[in-house]
Amino acid sequence: MTAGLAARAAAEAGWPPLDTPILRHRTVRAGSSTDGGLFGDPVWRLTATHPDARTAPMHIRWKHFPPRLVLAFKTFALAALDHPYPHDPSLPRKADQPSVATIVNWMRDLQVLAAWLEDRRVEELAGITAADLDSYRDHVLTLGCTPGRKAYLLSAVRILWSYRIHLPAACQIGCDPWNGVTGAVIAAPPPPPRFNTTPRIAPATMEPLLAWALRMTEDIGPDIAAAWHEYRQLGDGTHPSQAAMAGLTPRQRLEEYLRQARSSGQPLPGHDTGSGLTVNYSHLARILGFGKGGGYQPWRPAWKTLVCDTGLPVAAGSYLGAITGRISGQPWRGQPVTVAELAPLARLLGAAAFSVICYLSGIRPGEVLNLRRGCAGTDEATSELRVTGRPGKGHDRQPQPGTGGDPGRPWVVVQPVHTAIAVLEAIVPGDLLFPASIARPGCRRASTAHARSTTDMNQDIEDFIAWVNATFTGPAATPLIPPDPAGRIFSTRFRRTLAYFIVRRPGGLIAAALQYGHVHSRVTPEYAGAADTGWLDEITVERLEMVLEQAGTDWRHLAGAEHVSGPAASDYRARVQAARPFAAGGHLDPRRGTAAGRRRPQHPPRRGDDLRVAGRDRRVPQHATAAGPAGQRGT
Repeated sequence: MTAGLAARAAAEAGWPPLDTPILRHRTVRAGSSTDGGLFGDPVWRLTATHPDARTAPMHIRWKHFPPRLVLAFKTFALAALDHPYPHDPSLPRKADQPSVATIVNWMRDLQVLAAWLEDRRVEELAGITAADLDSYRDHVLTLGCTPGRKAYLLSAVRILWSYRIHLPAACQIGCDPWNGVTGAVIAAPPPPPRFNTTPRIAPATMEPLLAWALRMTEDIGPDIAAAWHEYRQLGDGTHPSQAAMAGLTPRQRLEEYLRQARSSGQPLPGHDTGSGLTVNYSHLARILGFGKGGGYQPWRPAWKTLVCDTGLPVAAGSYLGAITGRISGQPWRGQPVTVAELAPLARLLGAAAFSVICYLSGIRPGEVLNLRRGCAGTDEATSELRVTGRPGKGHDRQPQPGTGGDPGRPWVVVQPVHTAIAVLEAIVPGDLLFPASIARPGCRRASTAHARSTTDMNQDIEDFIAWVNATFTGPAATPLIPPDPAGRIFSTRFRRTLAYFIVRRPGGLIAAALQYGHVHSRVTPEYAGAADTGWLDEITVERLEMVLEQAGTDWRHLAGAEHVSGPAASDYRARVQAARPFAAGGHLDPRRGTAAGRRRPQHPPRRGDDLRVAGRDRRVPQHATAAGPAGQRGT
């Protein structure tokens, strides 16, 4: 059969043509040029339709499916890309249409089914019987994976069956898998945790980390940005020093540069190649405009001989810009930034700016990584500082089709966040504030369309902490940013930690001219009016936990024969006793405690209530309760 006849027969059978664009009904994210490919391609590239620029590449590689079944599974994947969820009450529906990430996960789960069908010599999906489904269920339950993974493997079969209305006859499973019983019921995975298990960052670590992140963005960052600007100007041939060389031949440019260097005593740019200090000819060519801007091909041997014959000294590095930033009244380093240091320092500056933005705004890490140039602004009506970006959670997220798409949602922020954004805009080459790579914009994940991943940013934060401790302290000194008792600092810990500081230390970080009470007054009201109330939940839980801890302390004091007197003494004892079921024990879990007792803890005293302690004698006024406000115990 010829190729044309085969294609006609496939079309008559209901199979999609091989030249069908797979993303024909999907919106491509702004800045992404890929079209995903065609139905007949061996690899489907779906990353461009994911709303998050930070996401890892999302591909479906069809070589992992048996050849006799690959066409059927391709047809299902195309149906999932083209159509909304089918009507099936047992399917989890978080949106009208499955995301590309969901579809990639479905196909990963269906690889197990495809391999099992291949072993049983099943020719097509329509040939699957109820007995086959029962056998596959038993096969999955014997696998050495978690119950949650087993539930996903079984659920993928029901999803495949649910899309039968969009599939040709050869792809349709004829019987309802397991009579409608879901994979979650069959595999019975344990329920997810009912409370946030993300550890807070200890105050002894968080406050110096934020202080140094602010110093990096406000004091050190401008020097790094200036060095980047000079580096790009030299590479583009637009640096002011290159204007005087316009019209000169390459040799004349070199002779003029060497004449001025001898006259001023300026050393040649150098670098250490591992075998000693030598002239950095690459940077010298950049200075002279020999690169793309000049259109010349360096370096001729005669030109290098001319450089060596001058006898000029070679600098220890190829310096850019100048040092203007100061730490504790002193320049933050003795020499300007070198070409070799530029990319690593820019990466560390990105980590510091990310920490400032993420921590001081309460914005989720993924939302911060997706921020773009021009996101910082001021509300004309209220003069509030704002950051506008794409929501990182929610069921209605879609990629931005272009500059005319959905403007996103705003967050109210404080001034240091705008300062961090400004320094990022001075160094990033494209639209994204956190591109996949600043130094290599054309790497595997092109920086024009892809943001830095969360994993890479977490490592950047660790490297920033290590750099601060190594650069500004000696090897035997106490680190300026001490290690956190809970382990590594990763980005999802920032949001939870900010809630703790707002509730427990509203006046913290005075040395950095920043108070958490001000952050609270600016950030929290904006979340109150948004659909995403997760930040308000964090604040509420922190307040509840503080009250429970203080109630536990009060109960232990009373149990230790603390004397309480005053008009509200009896009421105080009764309330402390009532709070005992929630506060008893060394570790308090506020969410689990409220679920067990089904009652609210007592509110802390109103501002101005007096709670006096003289030795072990406490006088309780009429309006006192079991716990005092944050930062005011024993006053």
